[in-house]
Amino acid sequence: MSADRVNGSEEERLALAFSQHVVRLQSVFEQAIAPALAAQGLTPAELDVLAALRSVGAPYQQRPKELAARLLLTTGGLSNVLRRLDARGLVTRIPDPSDGRSHHVRLTSAGVATAQLTTAAATAALQQVLAAVPSATLEDTLHRLRAILATVTSGPAATPGSGLT
Repeated sequence: MSADRVNGSEEERLALAFSQHVVRLQSVFEQAIAPALAAQGLTPAELDVLAALRSVGAPYQQRPKELAARLLLTTGGLSNVLRRLDARGLVTRIPDPSDGRSHHVRLTSAGVATAQLTTAAATAALQQVLAAVPSATLEDTLHRLRAILATVTSGPAATPGSGLT
């Protein structure tokens, strides 16, 4: 067996094992935050949008294109989420004063309150899940995951809308 075949085999094993662990961890996290989402009638994508808008600070607004890129969503996927949030009065669309063809998405006061409440409940649930993991392990893993994410999202194959969202 050639060295290339062995290396390819090991790389395949690592890729598969890594992706399986990430997916399993995501499932654990989703189960942990499900009660917080259900209490507010939100989907995970809706919470992501509310939390992202809240994190930019007052006036809690961003262009949809920037928001989609930040959340690694397609513009179509984001549009669907925004329609649902708008219908519930959690976001509003406001004209962009610098570009009459564009608009910003802004959290309403109800959206800010919902984002704060749901984010706090979800964070508490995640802290409970991770309570037994040493802080140093979390810090090291977070650093490594950021590096991996930066690497895999920097190429043309990882652009929003490419199926990697």
